Amino acid sequence: MSVASQDDSAQQAPRKRKRRRWIFYALVALTPFALLYALLMAPVWIHDYQLTGLADRILRHPTPPGGTGVSSYEPQQRISGDSGDCWVSVRFSLVTDRPAEEVLKHYEAADFAKGDERYTDFSVNAWVPYGSDPEEYGYKTIIIEVDATYQGDSGWDFRCF
Repeated sequence: MSVASQDDSAQQAPRKRKRRRWIFYALVALTPFALLYALLMAPVWIHDYQLTGLADRILRHPTPPGGTGVSSYEPQQRISGDSGDCWVSVRFSLVTDRPAEEVLKHYEAADFAKGDERYTDFSVNAWVPYGSDPEEYGYKTIIIEVDATYQGDSGWDFRCF
């Protein structure tokens, strides 16, 4: 082993230690921000989880009789609010040969809040998007939107304010 290679390895050791220290200090400096982010986002994640449970219950509800099926698109979920009150909305589409009024009555009679007292004041809306002509295709797409009020503690979810 030559003298030059010993000098190179001796100089690289302090460089590695400096790099490790810099990474350590950067992680220490960023940790409070990461913890603050997690603290602020925890209510959002909790409400999203609860809303996903509601959406699953709505989609598991039997579809109206006839040539009806839930479309392949994922349901859309939204949380909004005003002064601490949370309003949730779940929207999905059905492909059916039934009239929109019949589908609406079917979903209005459903009990989506069964066993979950966090959601109240359910309202169901249904409409047929423009261009969904049953005479041309033999079926039509009906969009169902279920709105509810979240009665639980908003838990500092910024979307409810």
